[in-house]
Amino acid sequence: MTHELNFEEMSRKELRTYVLAHRENEEALRIYMERLHNEPGIIRYTGGLNEEDFIQLEQLLSREVKDSYSNEQ
Repeated sequence: MTHELNFEEMSRKELRTYVLAHRENEEALRIYMERLHNEPGIIRYTGGLNEEDFIQLEQLLSREVKDSYSNEQ
C-alpha cells in the first residue's frame, strides 16, 4: 500500500524536515520553495545590484564626498 503525502497540507516546518530527509523529491522541494517565495517576511537575496541600486549608491557616495570636503574647509 503506497501512502501519498500531501505536501500542500504540511506546515512549512514539516515540509522543510521532509525536504531535508528526501532531497531527491523534486516535487516537495518545488512546493517548499514556492511557499518560501510567497511567504511574507522572508528576506530574499537577489544576488546583485540593479541600475537603480547603482544610482542610489552613486548619490550616497557623492553626498559623502561633498560632506567630507565641506568639513575640511
